[in-house]
Amino acid sequence: MPRQILSKEIIIKTSIELIEDNKENNFVSIAKKIGTQSQALYNYFPNQLALNYAIVAWTVSLLTDQLRKDLFGKAGLTAIIDFAMTFRETALNHFLLTQFVLKMPRTNNYPETTAAFNELKSIFNQMIATEFTDSKKQLLVSRCIRDLAIGDIVNVGTGWFADKSLPADKSFRKLLKKSLCQIADQNHN
Repeated sequence: MPRQILSKEIIIKTSIELIEDNKENNFVSIAKKIGTQSQALYNYFPNQLALNYAIVAWTVSLLTDQLRKDLFGKAGLTAIIDFAMTFRETALNHFLLTQFVLKMPRTNNYPETTAAFNELKSIFNQMIATEFTDSKKQLLVSRCIRDLAIGDIVNVGTGWFADKSLPADKSFRKLLKKSLCQIADQNHN
């Protein structure tokens, strides 16, 4: 790659390319791909961990923007299911990046990452609140969707759902809808 002016954005995008190409994501590999010296990256990120959390923040922010665009004006159960389906599809389309994000422990040490997750969580909770008004049900729905989505992403992404007689996206949608309807119908416990 010809030399170019460095920026956080270029470093993050190059890191994501390396991750999605299943290559080493470290300062040496990034610098080589960009066409600079690895020491130059320290002007933008103090260490690899800080870069990794910047990648997580960038990825979550892009996902949030995509969800916001795809779900604009939608509400209720259909919107919640559409949210989960879009989240799932995006994660599977970028499975290696998804694995990278999922393996990073949650921390409040990186404000940009915390803000990105808070924004995603806010949209998610707003979507849930269009159908579920009870706070305990909202929490249960949130956990149900996250459990089903992450489990499905991992199973499909790693090849565990190989039986084509019931496509994974159809079974995910069906399980999600059944679970949400069951939560909606249950009394407070």
